[in-house]
Amino acid sequence: MMHTEIPPIGSIMRDARKAKGWSQEELAEYIGVAKKTILAVENNKRFPSFDVLWKLVHALDISSDQILCPDRVPLTGELDQLINELRACNDREQRFVIETIRGLLRALRHDAPEKQD
Repeated sequence: MMHTEIPPIGSIMRDARKAKGWSQEELAEYIGVAKKTILAVENNKRFPSFDVLWKLVHALDISSDQILCPDRVPLTGELDQLINELRACNDREQRFVIETIRGLLRALRHDAPEKQD
């Protein structure tokens, strides 16, 4: 059976807005909607139209997966922000960062003590 319940996105949007230091009025003005729209979304009274959702996701730098597939995305706000920063890099910078992270992970896993039963 397919899950069709609309996820409560209000707290995600509110947390992202506050992390940017924006008021509801500032966010509303930035994306071109009324303050009552932001209030309704943040209070889970209304799910935004696709157009408004797209603007919110981009303005607040959050992953659309956090909104549309919250059960599939175990991302923290910090990890999501890092991914957005990586997306903003050019190809050379992305390759460098990705290879650096892979090297660090290999080193951490190599140095990690093995679990004992």
